[in-house]
Amino acid sequence: MLRWLAGVVSAFVALAGCAKAADPGPDPGKDRASIEAALQQWPNDFNAENLPAVCGLFADDVVLAYPGSPDRGYQQFCDQMRQLFDSPSHKYSYDAPDVQEVVVDGDLAAVRLIWKLTVRDTSGAVLETTEENGVDVFRRQPDGSWKIHISHAFSVV
Repeated sequence: MLRWLAGVVSAFVALAGCAKAADPGPDPGKDRASIEAALQQWPNDFNAENLPAVCGLFADDVVLAYPGSPDRGYQQFCDQMRQLFDSPSHKYSYDAPDVQEVVVDGDLAAVRLIWKLTVRDTSGAVLETTEENGVDVFRRQPDGSWKIHISHAFSVV
């Protein structure tokens, strides 16, 4: 009986070891690619005025900071995006970001990038083009996705 019990315990230990080996843990390369793909998709969603997808890149507890403006949370950001999309006199569009660096460490990642925003009037004439440097801190969500937790943007001089 003890031999049988020892055999069962050994089998459980072996299975537990196999299960552990099947989960290799975080993969910084895969995480980096996932974050970059989300950033490349975001301007497509913005330009299509897909508000749920635009807001979906940001965590519910996000803090967005821009010099000269008060910090904004998720709802303020989404409300601002809705106002931009509803503007009768202006059309806003983003180019794909110039992602300069992505550093992944466990469940956090820091991204340094440049965004280019173009504002047009109803005839399509360019009114303004701005470039903004940014540093975004992503956090892995419980479902494994990556969302922006802190976003700090500032104008390129």
